Amino acid sequence: MEEELCYSSIVFKPNDNVKSVVQLEESVLYAEVNVKRSTSQTPPETPVLSCAAAEHPLNKSVLPAHESLIEEKNAATQISPVYRQASVFLGLLCFLLLTVLTAVSVFSYINMSKYNNILALHTKEKTINLQLLGDKEVLEQERARLTTQGEQMNATLHLILKKRNFLVAMHCQSTGNGVQCTPCPEKWIQNGSSCYFFYEHEPLKTWKECQKYCNGYEAQLATIDSVEDQEFINQHTKPYYDVYHGYWIGLSQNTEKTWVWTTGAGLVEGLWIRAPSGRYKDCVLSMLSTNPLKSWISEDCYMYNRCICEMDAITWPTFLQAQRNQSDPST
Repeated sequence: MEEELCYSSIVFKPNDNVKSVVQLEESVLYAEVNVKRSTSQTPPETPVLSCAAAEHPLNKSVLPAHESLIEEKNAATQISPVYRQASVFLGLLCFLLLTVLTAVSVFSYINMSKYNNILALHTKEKTINLQLLGDKEVLEQERARLTTQGEQMNATLHLILKKRNFLVAMHCQSTGNGVQCTPCPEKWIQNGSSCYFFYEHEPLKTWKECQKYCNGYEAQLATIDSVEDQEFINQHTKPYYDVYHGYWIGLSQNTEKTWVWTTGAGLVEGLWIRAPSGRYKDCVLSMLSTNPLKSWISEDCYMYNRCICEMDAITWPTFLQAQRNQSDPST
């Protein structure tokens, strides 16, 4: 936009206190003022007097007034003490806040360190607790095992004490794994809770001689309480000599002519081939038979035959038990 030229009239009047003969006429001084217009929002510039107007002697009286206005404006723009105090207060407040923030940070760091230590200790104690629980379970299992072994040992001891002479070598042998024991002696055959020995050697024996032989092993002539027992015996007996010879069992007649077992129990039901009859036939033989219900005959007790011994099988504690294949007594 083009510059516009403005004219202003400045009138200077003479001082009334100065009396001069010379009458000064009012003079008019024209000064050119250039005003620039801009599209921006900056405030308009102060009009600038031309050098001719500024250097005019009459304009010198105007400059001190202008300078005083500038000084007053500068004084007004100086910082007030109230503002300075407020600034100092705000600075102190910021310092205090920074100090508090630092203290809180340090306190948080210390507490966090303590928390981490406590957490690590808790984790360690939890691991130890789990290990102790595992050890407790193992100990309880071991306790149950030892309790079972104790009960087994008591039962075994009770069975051994019932015998007048217990031959340990017949049941137990020392091996590289320690002492190992079997329920039945060597060459005895286990059937249920009993051990059986089939005497098949020479010389043959009478009923009383067989009973004495069995007593030497802390056993007695066999007692047959069921058909299953008779089936077991029939499976392990062999024919010899003739059809009149068999195996002595523990059944005989007492003085009252009553059939009783060597254990003292009476006969409930017999497995006779034929009904016992005749004098001097007070002892019983188990004959070789395919029918267990018909396996017995009565004979003279002084007749020489083979015999069958029976004893209780011993249940050893688990740590003493040994697995062994029982051999047939005939071998």
